[in-house]
Amino acid sequence: AYVPHAADRSDRLVSPAGSTDTTELTGIAPALVIAAANDILRDEARRYADRLDRAGALAEYHEVAGADHGYDGSSDELARASYALISRHVRLATARPTSGGDTRA
Repeated sequence: AYVPHAADRSDRLVSPAGSTDTTELTGIAPALVIAAANDILRDEARRYADRLDRAGALAEYHEVAGADHGYDGSSDELARASYALISRHVRLATARPTSGGDTRA
């Protein structure tokens, strides 16, 4: 929907999970990948997570059971759970260690 011209859809900037994207991911920041289990884009998300994992940059892959694309707009419960997961990862990624090594956010 956001890339109306089919010829432009294989551009790696359109989706980092496209099957034609073979860009080296070594050194990329750790990533959390969340996919809806029933989403048509789930396999694409899984492919990207696998690539991140091979590059040592997969923080976590999480699949939302029973959910479809856009679930966060139709299920407050699933949305809150996903947002909590995202928040946890952001807190961990941005936590500043104290002199005692405590990294609690």
